[in-house]
Amino acid sequence: ICIFLCKQWYQRRVRAGKQVAVFGLSNILRYIARSRGYKALYNEDNLTAAALIDEILALLDQLEAKPNANVLNELATRLTSASFLCGDSLTIADVGLCCFLTSRLAAGAQIPRTLREYVERCSHGAYEMRVLKAFLKEFQ
Repeated sequence: ICIFLCKQWYQRRVRAGKQVAVFGLSNILRYIARSRGYKALYNEDNLTAAALIDEILALLDQLEAKPNANVLNELATRLTSASFLCGDSLTIADVGLCCFLTSRLAAGAQIPRTLREYVERCSHGAYEMRVLKAFLKEFQ
């Protein structure tokens, strides 16, 4: 899914002002959330929540560049005390992590049990699947 997202959006352009290519999973997720008004997934008006989401997206950028067990363990630790990365509701950080983990699992990589359970929980939850499908529709 991560590769699909990046390939589909690499040539997309920002409409307002200067035209700039949008690439990288984190930037694509932010762009879609902003352009479609998905405030429940990424609310920049709530600076604390947006900063936490951005912090996790930065970790995902590190993982995309080079998978790292320490970063995966840090994310797994966050999920031991909450249902999702940024609390009790799904955000673009969760969408990004699910994309990354799904691609790693498809490639046969080993990931911590907590993260495997997290992917299963997100993929089986009706609300979470509707959100993921809405994001995928953006690429058609």
